[in-house]
Amino acid sequence: MRVNFEGTGAIKRLRVLKVRLTSHIMLVLVALTCAAAVMLCGFAWLAAVKVDDLYLRRQADFVRQGLDEQIKALPREQESVTKWDDAFLYSKQRNHEWLLDNVGRWTSRYFGHDRTYIFDDSNRLLFAFRDGTDTMPPHLGSDDGEEMTALAGEMRAALVERKRTGDEPLGQLARVRTIMIGNRPAITSARPILPSSTRMQIEPGKEFIAVSVKFIDGKAAESVAHYARLEGLHFSPSKGEDERAQVPVLSHDGGVVGYLVWQPIRPGFMLLQQVAPAGLGCLALLIAAVFWLGRGLHRTSLTLLDSQAELTHHRNHLEEMVADRTAEIERQRQELDRLLVHERQVNALQRQFVAMASHEFRTPLAIIDAAAQRLCRSTTNVSGEYVHEKAGVIRSAVVRMVDLMESILASGRLETGKIILKRSEGDLKVLLITCCDRQRELSPSHVFHLDLELIPGILTFDRSAMEQVFTNLFSNAVKYSPDQPDIYVRARVDDKVVEIAIADSGIGMDADDLPKLFQPYYRARSATGIAGTGLGLNVVKQVIELHGGTVEVTSELGKGTTFIISLPIECLLSDQQVAA
Repeated sequence: MRVNFEGTGAIKRLRVLKVRLTSHIMLVLVALTCAAAVMLCGFAWLAAVKVDDLYLRRQADFVRQGLDEQIKALPREQESVTKWDDAFLYSKQRNHEWLLDNVGRWTSRYFGHDRTYIFDDSNRLLFAFRDGTDTMPPHLGSDDGEEMTALAGEMRAALVERKRTGDEPLGQLARVRTIMIGNRPAITSARPILPSSTRMQIEPGKEFIAVSVKFIDGKAAESVAHYARLEGLHFSPSKGEDERAQVPVLSHDGGVVGYLVWQPIRPGFMLLQQVAPAGLGCLALLIAAVFWLGRGLHRTSLTLLDSQAELTHHRNHLEEMVADRTAEIERQRQELDRLLVHERQVNALQRQFVAMASHEFRTPLAIIDAAAQRLCRSTTNVSGEYVHEKAGVIRSAVVRMVDLMESILASGRLETGKIILKRSEGDLKVLLITCCDRQRELSPSHVFHLDLELIPGILTFDRSAMEQVFTNLFSNAVKYSPDQPDIYVRARVDDKVVEIAIADSGIGMDADDLPKLFQPYYRARSATGIAGTGLGLNVVKQVIELHGGTVEVTSELGKGTTFIISLPIECLLSDQQVAA
Protein backbone atom coordinates (compact mmCIF):
# COMPACT_ATOMS: atom_id res chain seq x y z
CA MET A 1 0.00 0.00 0.00
CA ARG A 2 1.48 3.36 -1.10
CA VAL A 3 1.02 6.43 1.03
CA ASN A 4 0.79 9.87 -0.63
CA PHE A 5 3.02 11.85 1.68
CA GLU A 6 2.59 15.06 -0.37
CA GLY A 7 -1.21 14.88 -0.04
CA THR A 8 -0.91 14.18 3.69
CA GLY A 9 1.37 17.19 4.12
CA ALA A 10 -1.06 19.42 2.21
CA ILE A 11 -3.91 18.26 4.44
CA LYS A 12 -1.86 19.01 7.54
CA ARG A 13 -0.94 22.45 6.22
CA LEU A 14 -4.62 23.09 5.46
CA ARG A 15 -5.58 22.07 8.99
CA VAL A 16 -2.92 24.34 10.46
CA LEU A 17 -4.14 27.16 8.25
CA LYS A 18 -7.71 26.47 9.33
CA VAL A 19 -6.76 26.61 13.03
CA ARG A 20 -4.79 29.83 12.54
CA LEU A 21 -7.56 31.40 10.50
CA THR A 22 -10.18 30.46 13.08
CA SER A 23 -8.08 31.87 15.91
CA HIS A 24 -7.35 35.04 13.97
CA ILE A 25 -11.00 35.60 13.08
CA MET A 26 -12.17 34.97 16.63
CA LEU A 27 -9.45 37.23 18.05
CA VAL A 28 -10.34 40.04 15.66
CA LEU A 29 -14.07 39.75 16.35
CA VAL A 30 -13.61 39.67 20.12
CA ALA A 31 -11.20 42.61 19.96
CA LEU A 32 -13.63 44.59 17.82
CA THR A 33 -16.51 43.76 20.14
CA CYS A 34 -14.54 44.80 23.22
CA ALA A 35 -13.38 47.97 21.49
CA ALA A 36 -16.94 48.78 20.50
CA ALA A 37 -18.11 48.12 24.05
CA VAL A 38 -15.36 50.32 25.50
CA MET A 39 -16.16 53.09 23.01
CA LEU A 40 -19.87 52.82 23.79
CA CYS A 41 -19.21 52.99 27.53
CA GLY A 42 -16.83 55.89 27.00
CA PHE A 43 -19.38 57.78 24.93
CA ALA A 44 -22.07 57.04 27.52
CA TRP A 45 -19.82 58.27 30.34
CA LEU A 46 -18.83 61.38 28.35
CA ALA A 47 -22.47 62.10 27.54
CA ALA A 48 -23.39 61.67 31.21
CA VAL A 49 -20.59 64.05 32.26
CA LYS A 50 -21.67 66.64 29.68
CA VAL A 51 -25.32 66.35 30.70
CA ASP A 52 -24.42 66.64 34.39
CA ASP A 53 -22.19 69.64 33.74
CA LEU A 54 -24.91 71.34 31.69
CA TYR A 55 -27.57 70.57 34.30
CA LEU A 56 -25.37 71.83 37.15
CA ARG A 57 -24.74 75.06 35.23
CA ARG A 58 -28.46 75.46 34.73
CA GLN A 59 -29.04 74.80 38.46
CA ALA A 60 -26.48 77.49 39.28
CA ASP A 61 -28.12 79.87 36.80
CA PHE A 62 -31.54 79.30 38.38
CA VAL A 63 -30.13 79.84 41.88
CA ARG A 64 -28.36 83.00 40.75
CA GLN A 65 -31.54 84.25 39.07
CA GLY A 66 -33.59 83.38 42.17
CA LEU A 67 -31.17 85.29 44.41
CA ASP A 68 -31.22 88.28 42.06
CA GLU A 69 -35.02 88.13 42.04
CA GLN A 70 -35.09 88.20 45.85
CA ILE A 71 -32.79 91.22 45.89
CA LYS A 72 -34.89 93.03 43.28
CA ALA A 73 -38.17 92.00 44.93
CA LEU A 74 -37.45 93.64 48.29
CA PRO A 75 -37.83 97.29 47.08
CA ARG A 76 -40.91 96.28 45.03
CA GLU A 77 -42.47 94.72 48.14
CA GLN A 78 -41.67 97.85 50.12
CA GLU A 79 -43.47 99.97 47.54
CA SER A 80 -46.84 98.47 48.59
CA VAL A 81 -46.57 100.19 51.99
CA THR A 82 -44.30 103.17 51.26
CA LYS A 83 -46.22 104.68 48.34
CA TRP A 84 -49.60 105.04 50.08
CA ASP A 85 -51.58 108.02 51.30
CA ASP A 86 -52.48 106.29 54.60
CA ALA A 87 -48.90 105.29 55.32
CA PHE A 88 -47.75 108.83 54.60
CA LEU A 89 -50.48 110.33 56.82
CA TYR A 90 -50.20 107.94 59.78
CA SER A 91 -46.42 108.10 59.74
CA LYS A 92 -46.64 111.89 60.03
CA GLN A 93 -49.14 111.44 62.88
CA ARG A 94 -46.81 108.86 64.48
CA ASN A 95 -49.73 106.43 64.86
CA HIS A 96 -47.92 103.40 66.26
CA GLU A 97 -50.89 100.98 66.22
CA TRP A 98 -51.66 101.65 62.58
CA LEU A 99 -48.01 101.24 61.59
CA LEU A 100 -47.83 97.98 63.55
CA ASP A 101 -50.87 96.44 61.84
CA ASN A 102 -50.42 97.80 58.31
CA VAL A 103 -46.64 97.97 57.96
CA GLY A 104 -44.82 95.75 60.45
CA ARG A 105 -47.13 92.73 60.61
CA TRP A 106 -48.21 93.05 56.95
CA THR A 107 -44.66 92.96 55.52
CA SER A 108 -43.68 90.16 57.92
CA ARG A 109 -46.64 87.86 57.21
CA TYR A 110 -47.21 88.56 53.53
CA PHE A 111 -43.67 89.21 52.22
CA GLY A 112 -41.57 87.48 54.88
CA HIS A 113 -39.59 90.58 55.91
CA ASP A 114 -37.63 89.81 59.03
CA ARG A 115 -37.22 93.41 60.25
CA THR A 116 -38.90 96.71 59.42
CA TYR A 117 -37.77 100.16 60.62
CA ILE A 118 -39.18 103.65 60.00
CA PHE A 119 -37.06 106.78 60.47
CA ASP A 120 -38.69 110.21 60.76
CA ASP A 121 -37.70 113.38 58.89
CA SER A 122 -34.85 114.01 61.37
CA ASN A 123 -33.45 110.47 60.98
CA ARG A 124 -34.70 109.38 64.44
CA LEU A 125 -36.11 105.88 64.77
CA LEU A 126 -39.92 106.08 64.82
CA PHE A 127 -40.98 102.43 64.47
CA ALA A 128 -39.24 99.05 64.84
CA PHE A 129 -40.64 95.57 64.10
CA ARG A 130 -37.98 92.92 64.63
CA ASP A 131 -38.30 89.15 64.06
CA GLY A 132 -42.13 89.19 64.28
CA THR A 133 -42.23 91.30 67.48
CA ASP A 134 -43.12 94.94 68.05
CA THR A 135 -40.25 96.74 69.75
CA MET A 136 -41.33 99.30 72.30
CA PRO A 137 -39.89 101.71 72.80
CA PRO A 138 -38.54 101.50 69.22
CA HIS A 139 -34.83 100.79 69.11
CA LEU A 140 -32.32 99.19 66.76
CA GLY A 141 -30.78 95.80 67.49
CA SER A 142 -27.27 95.40 68.76
CA ASP A 143 -26.36 93.57 65.54
CA ASP A 144 -27.87 95.94 62.96
CA GLY A 145 -27.87 99.40 64.54
CA GLU A 146 -24.85 100.71 62.72
CA GLU A 147 -25.90 99.24 59.31
CA MET A 148 -29.52 100.51 59.54
CA THR A 149 -28.45 103.99 60.57
CA ALA A 150 -25.92 104.12 57.72
CA LEU A 151 -28.49 102.91 55.18
CA ALA A 152 -31.07 105.47 56.36
CA GLY A 153 -28.41 108.19 56.17
CA GLU A 154 -27.49 107.11 52.64
CA MET A 155 -31.18 107.30 51.66
CA ARG A 156 -31.46 110.76 53.23
CA ALA A 157 -28.37 111.91 51.30
CA ALA A 158 -29.89 110.58 48.07
CA LEU A 159 -33.09 112.55 48.80
CA VAL A 160 -31.09 115.72 49.34
CA GLU A 161 -29.14 115.12 46.13
CA ARG A 162 -32.37 114.45 44.24
CA LYS A 163 -33.81 117.68 45.60
CA ARG A 164 -30.80 119.51 44.23
CA THR A 165 -30.54 117.84 40.78
CA GLY A 166 -33.97 116.27 40.20
CA ASP A 167 -32.40 113.44 38.18
CA GLU A 168 -33.93 110.25 39.66
CA PRO A 169 -37.77 110.05 39.95
CA LEU A 170 -38.79 110.25 43.59
CA GLY A 171 -41.16 107.27 43.36
CA GLN A 172 -38.36 105.01 42.10
CA LEU A 173 -35.75 106.11 44.61
CA ALA A 174 -34.45 103.12 46.60
CA ARG A 175 -31.20 101.89 48.08
CA VAL A 176 -30.72 98.10 48.17
CA ARG A 177 -27.71 96.50 49.88
CA THR A 178 -26.53 92.96 50.66
CA ILE A 179 -24.76 93.03 54.04
CA MET A 180 -23.88 90.88 57.02
CA ILE A 181 -25.98 91.46 60.15
CA GLY A 182 -24.11 89.73 62.90
CA ASN A 183 -23.15 86.45 61.28
CA ARG A 184 -26.20 86.29 58.99
CA PRO A 185 -26.38 87.55 55.39
CA ALA A 186 -29.26 89.88 54.71
CA ILE A 187 -30.87 91.93 51.96
CA THR A 188 -31.72 95.46 53.06
CA SER A 189 -33.70 98.13 51.26
CA ALA A 190 -34.49 101.76 52.11
CA ARG A 191 -37.33 103.76 50.46
CA PRO A 192 -39.00 107.10 51.25
CA ILE A 193 -42.65 107.01 52.40
CA LEU A 194 -44.62 109.01 49.81
CA PRO A 195 -48.30 109.79 49.14
CA SER A 196 -49.90 107.88 46.28
CA SER A 197 -52.11 110.77 45.13
CA THR A 198 -51.74 114.47 44.50
CA ARG A 199 -54.07 115.40 47.37
CA MET A 200 -51.18 115.42 49.78
CA GLN A 201 -47.98 117.36 49.39
CA ILE A 202 -44.63 116.70 50.99
CA GLU A 203 -41.85 119.10 51.56
CA PRO A 204 -38.69 117.90 49.80
CA GLY A 205 -36.16 116.61 52.30
CA LYS A 206 -38.78 115.92 55.02
CA GLU A 207 -39.68 112.40 53.88
CA PHE A 208 -39.93 109.52 56.35
CA ILE A 209 -37.75 106.53 55.42
CA ALA A 210 -38.73 102.85 55.67
CA VAL A 211 -36.01 100.20 55.92
CA SER A 212 -36.74 96.47 55.45
CA VAL A 213 -34.50 93.50 56.17
CA LYS A 214 -34.81 89.98 54.77
CA PHE A 215 -32.26 87.36 55.90
CA ILE A 216 -30.90 85.27 53.04
CA ASP A 217 -30.47 82.18 55.20
CA GLY A 218 -34.17 82.27 56.12
CA LYS A 219 -37.22 82.64 53.91
CA ALA A 220 -35.14 84.11 51.10
CA ALA A 221 -33.21 80.84 50.76
CA GLU A 222 -36.50 78.91 50.78
CA SER A 223 -37.83 81.13 48.00
CA VAL A 224 -34.66 80.63 45.95
CA ALA A 225 -34.88 76.86 46.45
CA HIS A 226 -38.53 76.90 45.36
CA TYR A 227 -37.66 79.02 42.31
CA ALA A 228 -34.77 76.71 41.27
CA ARG A 229 -36.70 73.50 42.19
CA LEU A 230 -33.84 72.37 44.44
CA GLU A 231 -34.17 70.56 47.75
CA GLY A 232 -31.72 71.16 50.55
CA LEU A 233 -30.54 74.57 49.35
CA HIS A 234 -29.09 76.51 52.27
CA PHE A 235 -26.64 79.27 53.07
CA SER A 236 -23.09 78.37 54.03
CA PRO A 237 -20.36 80.80 55.08
CA SER A 238 -17.74 78.59 53.36
CA LYS A 239 -17.47 76.74 50.05
CA GLY A 240 -19.12 73.37 49.54
CA GLU A 241 -17.52 70.16 48.28
CA ASP A 242 -18.68 70.60 44.68
CA GLU A 243 -17.90 74.07 43.39
CA ARG A 244 -20.45 73.60 40.59
CA ALA A 245 -23.27 73.24 43.15
CA GLN A 246 -22.84 76.60 44.85
CA VAL A 247 -23.38 80.28 44.07
CA PRO A 248 -21.49 83.05 45.88
CA VAL A 249 -23.50 85.69 47.72
CA LEU A 250 -21.88 89.06 47.03
CA SER A 251 -22.12 92.12 49.22
CA HIS A 252 -22.82 95.56 47.80
CA ASP A 253 -19.08 96.37 47.86
CA GLY A 254 -18.16 93.28 45.83
CA GLY A 255 -16.99 91.00 48.64
CA VAL A 256 -18.22 87.43 49.18
CA VAL A 257 -20.32 87.01 52.34
CA GLY A 258 -21.04 83.31 51.82
CA TYR A 259 -22.48 80.72 49.45
CA LEU A 260 -25.83 79.22 48.58
CA VAL A 261 -25.09 75.50 48.56
CA TRP A 262 -27.28 72.56 47.51
CA GLN A 263 -27.04 68.86 46.89
CA PRO A 264 -26.23 68.58 43.15
CA ILE A 265 -28.68 66.74 40.90
CA ARG A 266 -26.83 64.67 38.27
CA PRO A 267 -29.32 63.12 35.83
CA GLY A 268 -26.59 61.69 33.59
CA PHE A 269 -24.91 59.76 36.40
CA MET A 270 -28.28 58.64 37.73
CA LEU A 271 -29.21 57.33 34.28
CA LEU A 272 -25.92 55.43 34.02
CA GLN A 273 -26.59 53.77 37.38
CA GLN A 274 -30.03 52.67 36.19
CA VAL A 275 -28.97 51.29 32.78
CA ALA A 276 -25.64 49.73 33.85
CA PRO A 277 -27.05 46.25 34.75
CA ALA A 278 -29.03 46.04 31.52
CA GLY A 279 -25.99 47.23 29.57
CA LEU A 280 -23.75 44.54 31.07
CA GLY A 281 -26.33 41.88 30.19
CA CYS A 282 -26.55 43.12 26.61
CA LEU A 283 -22.75 43.11 26.37
CA ALA A 284 -22.62 39.47 27.45
CA LEU A 285 -25.24 38.55 24.84
CA LEU A 286 -23.33 40.49 22.22
CA ILE A 287 -20.09 38.60 22.96
CA ALA A 288 -21.92 35.27 22.69
CA ALA A 289 -23.46 36.32 19.38
CA VAL A 290 -20.03 37.36 18.13
CA PHE A 291 -18.63 33.91 18.90
CA TRP A 292 -21.48 32.26 17.02
CA LEU A 293 -21.12 34.56 14.03
CA GLY A 294 -17.36 34.04 14.07
CA ARG A 295 -17.70 30.31 13.57
CA GLY A 296 -20.02 30.84 10.61
CA LEU A 297 -17.66 33.42 9.15
CA HIS A 298 -14.78 30.99 9.54
CA ARG A 299 -16.54 28.38 7.40
CA THR A 300 -17.23 30.81 4.59
CA SER A 301 -13.68 32.25 4.78
CA LEU A 302 -12.14 28.83 4.09
CA THR A 303 -14.20 28.56 0.91
CA LEU A 304 -12.98 31.95 -0.29
CA LEU A 305 -9.28 31.30 0.32
CA ASP A 306 -8.80 29.15 -2.78
CA SER A 307 -10.34 31.65 -5.17
CA GLN A 308 -8.75 34.75 -3.66
CA ALA A 309 -5.36 34.36 -5.34
CA GLU A 310 -6.86 33.68 -8.77
CA LEU A 311 -9.26 36.59 -8.50
CA THR A 312 -6.46 38.87 -7.38
CA HIS A 313 -4.34 37.86 -10.38
CA HIS A 314 -7.14 38.47 -12.87
CA ARG A 315 -8.06 41.74 -11.20
CA ASN A 316 -4.51 43.10 -11.35
CA HIS A 317 -4.19 42.06 -14.98
CA LEU A 318 -7.47 43.73 -15.91
CA GLU A 319 -6.56 46.89 -13.98
CA GLU A 320 -3.29 47.16 -15.87
CA MET A 321 -5.04 46.69 -19.21
CA VAL A 322 -7.73 49.24 -18.35
CA ALA A 323 -5.16 51.74 -17.08
CA ASP A 324 -3.05 51.43 -20.25
CA ARG A 325 -6.07 51.71 -22.51
CA THR A 326 -7.43 54.69 -20.55
CA ALA A 327 -4.10 56.51 -20.68
CA GLU A 328 -3.85 55.93 -24.44
CA ILE A 329 -7.41 57.17 -25.00
CA GLU A 330 -6.78 60.24 -22.86
CA ARG A 331 -3.57 61.03 -24.75
CA GLN A 332 -5.36 60.70 -28.08
CA ARG A 333 -8.24 62.85 -26.85
CA GLN A 334 -5.86 65.61 -25.71
CA GLU A 335 -4.01 65.49 -29.04
CA LEU A 336 -7.29 65.67 -30.98
CA ASP A 337 -8.44 68.61 -28.84
CA ARG A 338 -5.16 70.41 -29.47
CA LEU A 339 -5.34 69.78 -33.20
CA LEU A 340 -8.99 70.87 -33.29
CA VAL A 341 -8.22 74.12 -31.49
CA HIS A 342 -5.26 74.76 -33.76
CA GLU A 343 -7.37 74.02 -36.84
CA ARG A 344 -10.04 76.42 -35.69
CA GLN A 345 -7.47 79.14 -35.07
CA VAL A 346 -5.88 78.59 -38.48
CA ASN A 347 -9.26 78.66 -40.21
CA ALA A 348 -10.25 81.86 -38.40
CA LEU A 349 -6.96 83.57 -39.27
CA GLN A 350 -7.24 82.36 -42.85
CA ARG A 351 -10.73 83.80 -43.20
CA GLN A 352 -9.58 87.09 -41.66
CA PHE A 353 -6.54 87.24 -43.93
CA VAL A 354 -8.51 86.43 -47.09
CA ALA A 355 -11.14 89.05 -46.25
CA MET A 356 -8.50 91.64 -45.44
CA ALA A 357 -6.25 90.89 -48.40
CA SER A 358 -9.10 90.83 -50.91
CA HIS A 359 -10.13 94.28 -49.73
CA GLU A 360 -6.78 95.91 -49.01
CA PHE A 361 -4.94 94.72 -52.14
CA ARG A 362 -7.85 95.54 -54.44
CA THR A 363 -7.78 99.27 -53.59
CA PRO A 364 -4.09 100.04 -54.48
CA LEU A 365 -4.26 97.75 -57.55
CA ALA A 366 -7.34 99.64 -58.76
CA ILE A 367 -5.46 102.92 -58.26
CA ILE A 368 -2.43 101.63 -60.20
CA ASP A 369 -4.65 100.30 -62.99
CA ALA A 370 -6.59 103.56 -63.29
CA ALA A 371 -3.41 105.66 -63.38
CA ALA A 372 -1.81 103.35 -65.94
CA GLN A 373 -4.93 103.47 -68.18
CA ARG A 374 -4.92 107.26 -68.14
CA LEU A 375 -1.26 107.30 -69.11
CA CYS A 376 -2.01 104.88 -71.96
CA ARG A 377 -4.89 107.02 -73.27
CA SER A 378 -2.83 110.20 -73.06
CA THR A 379 -0.34 109.40 -75.82
CA THR A 380 -0.17 112.97 -77.11
CA ASN A 381 0.22 116.30 -75.47
CA VAL A 382 1.31 114.72 -72.19
CA SER A 383 3.21 117.10 -70.01
CA GLY A 384 5.93 116.04 -67.63
CA GLU A 385 3.89 117.39 -64.70
CA TYR A 386 0.96 115.12 -65.66
CA VAL A 387 3.21 112.07 -65.90
CA HIS A 388 4.82 113.02 -62.58
CA GLU A 389 1.42 113.27 -60.95
CA LYS A 390 0.23 109.88 -62.20
CA ALA A 391 3.57 108.30 -61.36
CA GLY A 392 3.22 109.68 -57.84
CA VAL A 393 -0.22 108.09 -57.58
CA ILE A 394 1.18 104.78 -58.78
CA ARG A 395 4.13 105.08 -56.41
CA SER A 396 1.85 105.86 -53.45
CA ALA A 397 -0.28 102.80 -54.24
CA VAL A 398 2.84 100.65 -54.58
CA VAL A 399 4.16 101.96 -51.26
CA ARG A 400 0.82 101.10 -49.70
CA MET A 401 1.01 97.56 -51.09
CA VAL A 402 4.62 97.21 -49.93
CA ASP A 403 3.72 98.39 -46.43
CA LEU A 404 0.82 95.96 -46.43
CA MET A 405 3.04 93.06 -47.45
CA GLU A 406 5.71 94.11 -44.96
CA SER A 407 3.14 94.16 -42.13
CA ILE A 408 1.89 90.70 -43.11
CA LEU A 409 5.42 89.30 -43.37
CA ALA A 410 6.53 90.92 -40.12
CA SER A 411 3.49 89.55 -38.31
CA GLY A 412 4.17 86.08 -39.72
CA ARG A 413 7.82 86.24 -38.69
CA LEU A 414 6.85 87.34 -35.18
CA GLU A 415 4.29 84.56 -34.79
CA THR A 416 6.73 81.88 -36.00
CA GLY A 417 9.61 83.22 -33.92
CA LYS A 418 11.95 83.95 -36.87
CA ILE A 419 12.79 87.59 -36.07
CA ILE A 420 16.10 88.39 -34.41
CA LEU A 421 16.68 91.98 -33.37
CA LYS A 422 19.93 93.27 -34.79
CA ARG A 423 20.88 96.05 -32.42
CA SER A 424 23.28 98.73 -33.42
CA GLU A 425 24.13 102.19 -32.23
CA GLY A 426 22.03 104.92 -33.73
CA ASP A 427 20.25 108.20 -33.14
CA LEU A 428 16.62 107.52 -32.20
CA LYS A 429 15.74 111.20 -32.54
CA VAL A 430 17.01 111.29 -36.15
CA LEU A 431 15.03 108.14 -36.91
CA LEU A 432 11.85 109.78 -35.60
CA ILE A 433 12.47 112.92 -37.67
CA THR A 434 13.09 110.80 -40.79
CA CYS A 435 9.82 108.90 -40.31
CA CYS A 436 7.96 112.19 -39.83
CA ASP A 437 9.49 113.68 -43.01
CA ARG A 438 8.52 110.61 -45.03
CA GLN A 439 4.96 110.83 -43.70
CA ARG A 440 4.83 114.57 -44.55
CA GLU A 441 5.57 113.72 -48.18
CA LEU A 442 2.67 111.26 -48.25
CA SER A 443 0.31 113.52 -46.25
CA PRO A 444 1.22 117.17 -46.92
CA SER A 445 -2.02 118.36 -45.30
CA HIS A 446 -0.91 117.26 -41.82
CA VAL A 447 1.47 119.13 -39.53
CA PHE A 448 3.84 117.28 -37.19
CA HIS A 449 4.79 119.09 -33.96
CA LEU A 450 8.01 117.59 -32.62
CA ASP A 451 9.43 117.89 -29.12
CA LEU A 452 12.34 115.40 -29.11
CA GLU A 453 15.21 117.37 -27.59
CA LEU A 454 15.43 115.21 -24.46
CA ILE A 455 16.19 111.93 -26.31
CA PRO A 456 19.85 110.88 -25.79
CA GLY A 457 22.05 111.09 -28.86
CA ILE A 458 23.40 107.52 -29.16
CA LEU A 459 21.29 104.49 -28.24
CA THR A 460 21.32 100.81 -29.20
CA PHE A 461 18.27 99.44 -31.04
CA ASP A 462 17.16 97.66 -34.22
CA ARG A 463 16.80 100.51 -36.70
CA SER A 464 14.72 98.61 -39.25
CA ALA A 465 12.24 97.26 -36.69
CA MET A 466 11.97 100.59 -34.88
CA GLU A 467 11.46 102.41 -38.19
CA GLN A 468 8.55 100.10 -38.97
CA VAL A 469 7.07 100.82 -35.48
CA PHE A 470 7.07 104.59 -35.88
CA THR A 471 6.02 104.44 -39.54
CA ASN A 472 2.94 102.44 -38.49
CA LEU A 473 2.13 104.84 -35.65
CA PHE A 474 2.56 108.01 -37.78
CA SER A 475 0.54 106.45 -40.61
CA ASN A 476 -2.28 105.59 -38.18
CA ALA A 477 -2.21 109.09 -36.68
CA VAL A 478 -2.66 110.61 -40.14
CA LYS A 479 -5.15 108.02 -41.36
CA TYR A 480 -7.53 108.30 -38.39
CA SER A 481 -7.45 112.12 -38.14
CA PRO A 482 -8.40 113.26 -41.66
CA ASP A 483 -9.93 116.53 -40.49
CA GLN A 484 -7.49 117.29 -37.66
CA PRO A 485 -4.08 118.10 -39.21
CA ASP A 486 -2.05 118.49 -36.00
CA ILE A 487 0.05 115.49 -34.90
CA TYR A 488 2.10 115.83 -31.68
CA VAL A 489 5.26 113.82 -31.05
CA ARG A 490 6.78 114.39 -27.60
CA ALA A 491 9.60 112.74 -25.68
CA ARG A 492 10.23 112.45 -21.95
CA VAL A 493 13.37 110.97 -20.38
CA ASP A 494 14.27 110.08 -16.81
CA ASP A 495 16.82 107.79 -15.16
CA LYS A 496 14.99 104.61 -16.16
CA VAL A 497 12.97 105.07 -19.36
CA VAL A 498 12.74 106.96 -22.62
CA GLU A 499 9.06 107.71 -23.19
CA ILE A 500 7.72 108.78 -26.62
CA ALA A 501 4.10 109.90 -27.00
CA ILE A 502 2.33 110.23 -30.38
CA ALA A 503 -1.02 112.03 -30.11
CA ASP A 504 -3.69 113.03 -32.62
CA SER A 505 -7.12 114.66 -32.35
CA GLY A 506 -8.88 112.30 -34.73
CA ILE A 507 -11.84 109.97 -34.54
CA GLY A 508 -10.65 108.12 -31.43
CA MET A 509 -12.01 104.79 -30.13
CA ASP A 510 -14.46 103.35 -27.61
CA ALA A 511 -13.06 102.15 -24.30
CA ASP A 512 -14.30 98.61 -25.12
CA ASP A 513 -11.93 98.42 -28.11
CA LEU A 514 -8.73 99.27 -26.20
CA PRO A 515 -8.04 95.86 -24.53
CA LYS A 516 -8.22 94.04 -27.91
CA LEU A 517 -6.50 96.70 -30.02
CA PHE A 518 -3.14 94.88 -30.30
CA GLN A 519 -4.57 91.52 -31.39
CA PRO A 520 -3.82 90.41 -35.02
CA TYR A 521 -6.44 91.52 -37.59
CA TYR A 522 -8.50 93.37 -34.96
CA ARG A 523 -9.79 96.81 -35.92
CA ALA A 524 -11.72 99.26 -33.79
CA ARG A 525 -15.37 99.85 -34.59
CA SER A 526 -14.69 103.52 -35.26
CA ALA A 527 -12.29 102.54 -38.13
CA THR A 528 -15.09 101.17 -40.31
CA GLY A 529 -14.62 102.41 -43.91
CA ILE A 530 -10.93 103.32 -43.39
CA ALA A 531 -8.32 101.12 -45.07
CA GLY A 532 -6.20 98.95 -42.80
CA THR A 533 -5.08 95.37 -42.08
CA GLY A 534 -5.25 95.20 -38.30
CA LEU A 535 -1.63 93.96 -38.21
CA GLY A 536 0.34 97.17 -37.69
CA LEU A 537 -0.33 97.61 -33.96
CA ASN A 538 0.34 93.93 -33.30
CA VAL A 539 3.76 94.35 -34.92
CA VAL A 540 4.34 97.56 -32.90
CA LYS A 541 3.58 95.83 -29.61
CA GLN A 542 5.79 92.82 -30.26
CA VAL A 543 8.78 94.85 -31.52
CA ILE A 544 8.61 97.20 -28.51
CA GLU A 545 8.39 94.25 -26.12
CA LEU A 546 11.44 92.66 -27.80
CA HIS A 547 13.26 95.89 -26.93
CA GLY A 548 12.16 95.41 -23.30
CA GLY A 549 9.58 98.19 -23.41
CA THR A 550 5.84 98.65 -23.25
CA VAL A 551 3.23 100.40 -25.36
CA GLU A 552 0.08 101.94 -23.91
CA VAL A 553 -2.88 103.63 -25.56
CA THR A 554 -5.45 106.12 -24.33
CA SER A 555 -8.37 107.21 -26.47
CA GLU A 556 -11.80 108.76 -26.35
CA LEU A 557 -14.33 108.56 -29.15
CA GLY A 558 -14.26 111.78 -31.19
CA LYS A 559 -11.36 113.29 -29.19
CA GLY A 560 -8.29 111.55 -30.55
CA THR A 561 -5.81 108.85 -29.57
CA THR A 562 -2.43 108.84 -27.80
CA PHE A 563 0.14 106.02 -28.03
CA ILE A 564 2.87 106.04 -25.35
CA ILE A 565 6.00 103.94 -25.93
CA SER A 566 8.27 103.36 -22.92
CA LEU A 567 11.77 101.97 -23.58
CA PRO A 568 14.05 101.17 -20.61
CA ILE A 569 17.39 102.96 -20.69
CA GLU A 570 19.32 99.81 -19.68
CA CYS A 571 17.97 97.92 -22.73
CA LEU A 572 18.78 100.81 -25.08
CA LEU A 573 22.37 100.81 -23.81
CA SER A 574 22.82 97.05 -24.45
CA ASP A 575 24.12 95.70 -27.75
CA GLN A 576 23.02 92.06 -27.39
CA GLN A 577 20.81 90.37 -29.99
CA VAL A 578 17.30 89.31 -28.95
CA ALA A 579 15.42 86.47 -30.68
CA ALA A 580 11.69 86.83 -31.15
